[in-house]
Amino acid sequence: MTRSFVRPHPGAQTLQDLPPSSPEEIRRMAKLAGLELPEHIMDELCKSYPAFEAMVRRLPRARDRFDDPAHHVVEVERISALEKTR
Repeated sequence: MTRSFVRPHPGAQTLQDLPPSSPEEIRRMAKLAGLELPEHIMDELCKSYPAFEAMVRRLPRARDRFDDPAHHVVEVERISALEKTR
């Protein structure tokens, strides 16, 4: 069975409906991650994190990890056939 990363209706469950993280939550997450940043760098993180978070929340969540094109294997015979035609 050939798997494809393209589905007609993937049920694109995203996290877009969640509210953005507050600066306090961002600071808490950084602390939990073990980050000990100077205050001016932490302020920069708090200002830039909402854009990153918005991007990540738009990603569909209803896909299997094997739907990624990197997990598709091309048969060696096909590669050999392509090399002979050049």
